[in-house]
Amino acid sequence: MKIERTNRSGKTARTLARTGASALGIGVVAVLALTGCAQSDVGGSEVAGSTTTTSPSPEESDVTSPSPSDGAEDGKLPEAAEMEIVAGAKGRGLPPGLEGSTESTAGVAWAPEPGLLYVVTNGSSSCPTFAEPEATIGSGGKSDGVAAADGVLAVTFVPADNGICTMDFVPTTTVVEAPAEADTGRPVPVQLGDKGKVELEPRDADGEAGPVAWLDS
Repeated sequence: MKIERTNRSGKTARTLARTGASALGIGVVAVLALTGCAQSDVGGSEVAGSTTTTSPSPEESDVTSPSPSDGAEDGKLPEAAEMEIVAGAKGRGLPPGLEGSTESTAGVAWAPEPGLLYVVTNGSSSCPTFAEPEATIGSGGKSDGVAAADGVLAVTFVPADNGICTMDFVPTTTVVEAPAEADTGRPVPVQLGDKGKVELEPRDADGEAGPVAWLDS
């Protein structure tokens, strides 16, 4: 900028100098203000010297939070040794006091509780076979399509689900309620669905499981 000096006490020169300094100061303040705004936009709004950040939305929180149901054991059978001895209970393996078989597909024994049976099936662990929770005394009717003669205790099996099954051979136990007239302390014939018939022996002592009557292989 060209400053013109006059011969009259330099008043014109001083006025222009002040005007230039003022304009320079205004420009510096404007630059600083713009810089501060840009920093606030990048790092969050500044209030009283502190930085405020944006909280995640509820949708974002739901995505990153673990589900309380992760790792649940739903749908798995308990061990037969730990299951409750009530009609309809099911468990993996054999209850205490029962001797297993590596050849037969099914067997039956009296449970320690009066009027209850242990029905054991051997087969795939991923596709186990269960018995219906109640047995009946045959009276000429049919159980799983097989005629049940008078005095024969009939056990019915639940239809198996279709699916891919493992090729292992393990026992699964179902607790089944028998009619009161069947638990008399004497041998009783038992029809195990369409698998065959066995002769069920009584318990050796009250409060103990009876011997397993296995189907012939």
